[in-house]
Amino acid sequence: MESLKNLETMVASWYKQVPHLPKNGQKWLAENAWWLTLIGVILGGLGILSALMATMVAGTILVGVGGAVGAAIGGFAFLAVLASLALGAVEIVIAAVAVMPLKAMNKKGWSLLFLAALVNVLSILVTFLFYLNVFSLLWSVLMVAVGGYFLFEVRDYYRTEKEAKKVKA
Repeated sequence: MESLKNLETMVASWYKQVPHLPKNGQKWLAENAWWLTLIGVILGGLGILSALMATMVAGTILVGVGGAVGAAIGGFAFLAVLASLALGAVEIVIAAVAVMPLKAMNKKGWSLLFLAALVNVLSILVTFLFYLNVFSLLWSVLMVAVGGYFLFEVRDYYRTEKEAKKVKA
């Protein structure tokens, strides 16, 4: 857990020099992050199921039309998609667990979203290793940077349980 905090501090230093959202925008985003995350979890789950079904259909067509070569290509593609979907499922589960702490404005929820973002980066790297698509890698890195920007914009609004007790006292 200490290495996660060190990584969080390092990434926070990257975003320190960028322009920031207005304070009321940051506050709104922090207070509503829980339901935005919940919507993302629901849509992500539906997306994983859809991608899995499409992969199965595509594999069936490749085997039917391409024979042994189609089966080999389909098998490799299935492995690549399965790895991406597995990491996506892990990311969705972590985000789902973060919903209630986010609603309570607890730092644990923010930390779980940060962990989900790190799993997303791992998923991007694994996908790149399978497909070697540089454009996709660059686009994904840009999306992670934008997501990280919004994540670190609301970081200061979430408190640990110890800090919350001090504020109440």
